[in-house]
Amino acid sequence: MSDGADAVIAVESLSRRFGGRWALRGVTLRVRRGEMFAVVGADGSGKTTLMQSLCAILDPTEGRVAVGGLDSVKDAARITARLGYMSQAYSIYGDLTVEENLHFFGALHRVPEHAVAGRVARLMRFAGLSAFLQRLARDLSGGMQKKLALCCSLIHEPDILVLDEPTLGVDPRSRRELWRILEEFRTADKTVVLATSYVDEAARCDRVAFFDAGRLLACDRPAAFGADLEAALAAMLPARLPAADAPFPARALAGDAIAVRGLERSFGAFKAVDGISFAVRRGEVFGLLGPNGSGKSTTIRMLCGILAPSVGEVRVAGIDVVRQPEAVRGRIGYMSQKFSLYLDLTVRENIGFFGGAYGVERQRVEELARWVIASAGLEGSEDSLARALSGALRQRLALGCALLHQPEVLFLDEPTAGVDPASRRAFWSLIAAIAQSGTAVLVTTHYLREAEGCDRVAFIDRGCLLALDAPERLRAAHGGATLEEVFFRLLEAAP
Repeated sequence: MSDGADAVIAVESLSRRFGGRWALRGVTLRVRRGEMFAVVGADGSGKTTLMQSLCAILDPTEGRVAVGGLDSVKDAARITARLGYMSQAYSIYGDLTVEENLHFFGALHRVPEHAVAGRVARLMRFAGLSAFLQRLARDLSGGMQKKLALCCSLIHEPDILVLDEPTLGVDPRSRRELWRILEEFRTADKTVVLATSYVDEAARCDRVAFFDAGRLLACDRPAAFGADLEAALAAMLPARLPAADAPFPARALAGDAIAVRGLERSFGAFKAVDGISFAVRRGEVFGLLGPNGSGKSTTIRMLCGILAPSVGEVRVAGIDVVRQPEAVRGRIGYMSQKFSLYLDLTVRENIGFFGGAYGVERQRVEELARWVIASAGLEGSEDSLARALSGALRQRLALGCALLHQPEVLFLDEPTAGVDPASRRAFWSLIAAIAQSGTAVLVTTHYLREAEGCDRVAFIDRGCLLALDAPERLRAAHGGATLEEVFFRLLEAAP
């Protein structure tokens, strides 16, 4: 089968410019009918611009896009009627119920009302959301919101489905459910194009296109890139973060940097954290793993002194956090899921602000600023506003700001979401270097493959601790299963 003969999407020499910046340069590719086609790259690589070009949302600056033989400029309305599009921002309405969202999108696509009811029932059974029809969309978990957004994009039964990072920020359980829906969809000779930062997802597709800095690096079947598809992509891409020269003094490795005993936190009748106990040694990389809503972020906020426990004891860097929450904040670094930056300040101003807030001498801040800017790949962007940076660049800047005062304990909440494999590997090398200096690192992640880089991991669900051990021992205890398989077995066994 040739690329051209069965192509339902044809992209010819596509370039797209925003002001003086080229988001795509000279992209040519074909997507075959019935194919599941992955687009892989980091934030800022051009994935979203390509997805929106395929959906006739963006017009080419140069080149041409055809979908089902229709031109994306001349026939934009006909293209949008034929395909389903799911953006990173979900595109659902939080103040509408699940059912109201589905009926709204059905009306938007001019689906007859008598047909919508039957389709809603089928999609809800399909997605496992039948029990939540009357719930407001904003009250759903992140994974449920993703599934609802996918169902809204399917309500008009499109032939082509275009998905921009459909599993970003969702836990492994929700990711598995989303993939089940996608694989069911494509069995009816439907076409799926999806952008992702995870090469294990790309390996499930018929073909994968790798992008960096707006250019197509390679496009082929996953098998053509070898058994380790992630290593293949990492070899194509420049390292995003240098792993050396972390400016950390060596510290003694003896003793616990974090000690938690009987920790609980309730919000009204809801118990978010339910009596967990664990310790993190100095110099250890400790993974806190679990599905959305399991209590990970609530636990981190209590360890940082941001949120008071309902019950329990917490000591961080030798300080009783329950009694002295303010005292612990100068001894820790915290990188939240929202990046912890001031978007109306420049890169240089953010570094200066955080350095001053942590009490670092001005001369030392200037020295460390050079390391932060170099390690984040921000040379030339020192005077750019943080809001103008891509998500990945903000992420690296936030990490650098969290390290300015050389903390004894570093908390990283989903630090590599949306990061390409080369950056992810370098990021974890940097984490290892920080830990080797004696700093304790507690990290959360939904990408369980990278949790193999932890010394020990703790799985929690519904606020309860399910297991705690080194990754290799957990896998051995489950017959050599992957950490993701261990995760599902623990969830299934939980009461």
